[in-house]
Amino acid sequence: MSINSQLGLRGISTFSNIKNLTNSGITTKVSTGKSRKSIPYIAHVDMDAFFASVEQASNPYLKGKPIIVTGKDTRHSVVVSASYEAKKYGVKAGMPAFKALEICPKALFVPVDSGKYTYVSEEIMKRLEFISPRYSVASIDEAFIDLSVYHSLSDSINALKLFRTSIEKTFGISFSIGVAVNPLIAKIASDFNKPRGFVVVKEGSEKAFLQNVDISQVPGIGPHTLMKLENFGFKKASELLEADEFFLYHNFGNSFLGLVKSLTVKNYPKELFFKKEPPKSVGHSMTLNHDVNSIELIERVASFLGAKAVYRMRKYGYQARGTSLFLKYSDFSVARITRSLSFYISRPEHLNNVLYWLIREIWNGEAVRAVGVSLYKLKPVNKNVYQENLFKKEKDTVEVVLNLQNHFGEYSIFPASILAVASI
Repeated sequence: MSINSQLGLRGISTFSNIKNLTNSGITTKVSTGKSRKSIPYIAHVDMDAFFASVEQASNPYLKGKPIIVTGKDTRHSVVVSASYEAKKYGVKAGMPAFKALEICPKALFVPVDSGKYTYVSEEIMKRLEFISPRYSVASIDEAFIDLSVYHSLSDSINALKLFRTSIEKTFGISFSIGVAVNPLIAKIASDFNKPRGFVVVKEGSEKAFLQNVDISQVPGIGPHTLMKLENFGFKKASELLEADEFFLYHNFGNSFLGLVKSLTVKNYPKELFFKKEPPKSVGHSMTLNHDVNSIELIERVASFLGAKAVYRMRKYGYQARGTSLFLKYSDFSVARITRSLSFYISRPEHLNNVLYWLIREIWNGEAVRAVGVSLYKLKPVNKNVYQENLFKKEKDTVEVVLNLQNHFGEYSIFPASILAVASI
């Protein structure tokens, strides 16, 4: 049975002009014990309606029902995520919540629970190492996986299928998979047949695959560019590859031309692509359940968000010498302030002193509906300094908090300011 037939029986779509794996340049281990070259493929995994799926998995009552994940105040909120039961009515992420309710009257609204989504995401992502030691988390619900550790395409597909089955059983979350030599095409493939899609674009069949892909499905093409492309008569992604380069450059710019060329790249530096880059900043934000015009409450919210940022930053092993704060008012206008510091912040109490000062500098007395805190100019923590502090009176409480959270969960210990935040 051919590889295409085998994959078809497993519910996996393939796009190939190639007769068999040998002709495609993919070789496997032979009976003599000698191993041939590794496969050049990369996989992109993308959770299906992730936030909505997490809510359905954690609450059996929501399973099979059209649900919309949004802010607590549906008057001003937008759709953050929608289950596939709601999507079939036309509900999309970014749509105003009131409009989503108009087109899907039976939808159930569920408030955003970022802590829950972050926990599930981290638990799933750290299991990617069971497929390959080299992977790159692109966002909370998607990741790229280097499949060059395998010597046959079928072996890598079996590993991905087993992984998906395991995740579905453990977390009740499904995801779609795209496999290709090119990372961008792998990403497009993972979105091609959602939910629970599994699309393999074999080497040499990229153009055939792109003949089935609308230009709107290419990541990086925004609404304005899409409209302009359609005015020029472009419909399918493959047509972009056939277009004159000077025409694309003249009408859409060098960045867009680079995007089109990236669809054909095969020999990209995997070492750089999968390199673990240190974070440039760490931050948290919160949209409040109702508008707040008390400076004390604003300070407590900022303190809570700052503590979360510090704990996450220290978990990564960093300290910060810059911080920023934003306040979004009830009329959706935003006040933002950024400050470089003469000292490094590594504890919540140090950040609190700065935040209180920043709040007083930018708050205009109007009601606030959202607050955000970020830390930047990150530098690795000098652990020797904290080891020296073990012999002093002053202890590093952040290390204690992180150890407790590792054992008992994220909110097993937290700043008392969260008690005020829970009510707003």
